[in-house]
Amino acid sequence: MELRLLRTFRAVAATGSFTRAAADLGYVQSNVTAQIKTLEHEVGAPLFERLGRRIVITDAGRRLVEYADRILRLADDAGAELRALSAGDGELVGTLRIGAAETLCAYRLPHVLRALADRHPRLRVVFRPASRTELLADLSAARLDAALLLEEPIAGTGLAVEPLAAEPLLLVAAPDHALASAPSVTPADLADQPLIQVEEGCAHREVFDRQLRAAGVAPPVLAEFVSLEAVKQCAVAGLGVAMLPAVAVAGELRRGDLVTLSWQPDADAPVLHTQAVRLARRSPTPALTALLDLARTQWAA
Repeated sequence: MELRLLRTFRAVAATGSFTRAAADLGYVQSNVTAQIKTLEHEVGAPLFERLGRRIVITDAGRRLVEYADRILRLADDAGAELRALSAGDGELVGTLRIGAAETLCAYRLPHVLRALADRHPRLRVVFRPASRTELLADLSAARLDAALLLEEPIAGTGLAVEPLAAEPLLLVAAPDHALASAPSVTPADLADQPLIQVEEGCAHREVFDRQLRAAGVAPPVLAEFVSLEAVKQCAVAGLGVAMLPAVAVAGELRRGDLVTLSWQPDADAPVLHTQAVRLARRSPTPALTALLDLARTQWAA
């Protein structure tokens, strides 16, 4: 099964069109059609159904996409590592594919990525923010070299997980909020206080909700946002209190735009961790090792 055929198949599956795949690959359409027919002959099953001018991927085709992703990813890894070895000067080349939670994209990774680019300018980094579910799915399909997640401790079959930094959560509000000068704030104190929340599914939302449920408290939620930045700005504007990672509000606390409330839930103070997650069956590439070395150094403080 030639890599060339798999790349062509992957392009057709991704675009849903022989014509667009041919344009993306720089082939004539007849060449793409011939390659798909050859691949279908090799696997012994149709990969696409032709419905007039449309094509629809078959069950066999969807299954092959998973294998094609892994095979092409491994081929790219091998090429990048061998090129790095042949360069002989310690400079990394090839492509590093990582994904991360929004908070890490905004507040943890930019300086690390800049340092990586300065040290290895020929290394291409493909970097995308996504939700926990999307990142783990991409990781499982070998579309990523690693995912960086801001979560409670992660454990999973087939995963290699490394905690890189503790991420305390802080309850924050505007300086003129009614609870800003309180010596302590308990869940009961929030019973009638509007909350500004991120959408459900975020780890810090889950921790906060769990603490409130344990205390039997259900404060009114003024607004929910996908964007953590929107949550912050609403809190700065005095619209309510918010539970956010400390790294995300460090600037606002320094400037006095927000203050930390002395949160005293019944449970221990919540702490999440930034964690690097990769498939255990895949050894880290030199590029990933370089990224994680920089992250450990910069985030150790």
